[in-house]
Amino acid sequence: MKFVIFALCLVATALAAPSPKAKIPLRDADFSRYWNLEEMYEYMRELEQNFPEIVEVEQMGRTFEGRDILGLRVTNAEHLGQETLPIIFVTAGLAARDWISMMSAIDIMHELVEHYEDFRHLVDDVEWFIIPCANPDGFVHSMSSASTTTRGWIKNRVTIEGSDCVGVNIDRNFDFNFGLQASSDEPCNANYRGVTADSEEETKTIQFAVDLTARIQRGYITIKAGDIRAHSLIAFPFSSNNELFSDNWHERIAVGNIMAERAFEQTGVRFQSGSESISNVFKSGTSADYAAGRDFIPLAYTIYTPRGGPNGWDVPESDINRIVDEVFFAVEALGEYVADVPMPQE
Repeated sequence: MKFVIFALCLVATALAAPSPKAKIPLRDADFSRYWNLEEMYEYMRELEQNFPEIVEVEQMGRTFEGRDILGLRVTNAEHLGQETLPIIFVTAGLAARDWISMMSAIDIMHELVEHYEDFRHLVDDVEWFIIPCANPDGFVHSMSSASTTTRGWIKNRVTIEGSDCVGVNIDRNFDFNFGLQASSDEPCNANYRGVTADSEEETKTIQFAVDLTARIQRGYITIKAGDIRAHSLIAFPFSSNNELFSDNWHERIAVGNIMAERAFEQTGVRFQSGSESISNVFKSGTSADYAAGRDFIPLAYTIYTPRGGPNGWDVPESDINRIVDEVFFAVEALGEYVADVPMPQE
């Protein structure tokens, strides 16, 4: 039923709408600390309430432990149902410990919506779907204790038949090159991929949404916290095979460079840009590989945030503001490219 409701939302009758209201202060978008799940969802609903002309909250799916997976749709309401605008899909928090990735997704919402007048072109000419927390159960668990094991949790919280261990790594569970390498069939392993591809509700939710919008989707971004091996990196698929390239690999290189250059111009941070394989951390069954390999989304990227903290992914709260800005400018550059370059004709 949730999929039917979501599909109906995407084909809803277009409604004429006035220009969005002037910026209304909400929670002052406090990026000096990490938000919990309830605060994220409350903020999304506040955006919908205060900016109904450009924002819709979508109930995308539900987790093993019964939590909603919420997405935010950002576009000018006059375009709803017309399927004329290119879509950029953004996910974050597939790994539960990647708190900085989720704050980066929240910042994208904040800039596009509360600062609409500054980014009108991106909202009027692009349709955005943003899932800031793709793994709610795992995230809540990761926030539940300061212990190293709990804080560093990656997987969801599904029970595994025949095992005392818990959870599947969502970003190894997608139905493209599933199980090839850098994933495990051992339930106690952090990279446990699950028994079958797309076995997890979180995976199904993202796959369905990407499948549903594939015809007009130009971009897919998943944001991940950097670690010791991969950080400050804008990478395009494929991560499972360094000899597999898409037909538009030259465009992916060019746009990735544009994203990196924009971040450097605005913040001074240097993102490396290139194929996922440049990180030398091969993995299979990832969401970005699925978007590019199964639905042929032309501009699919994984943004690895600059590393921070002892492990890279455990970024101190004092660095949140800086890092979310660095990520946003890269995403802004992709949005401008998608808005300005015409959709290819079928």
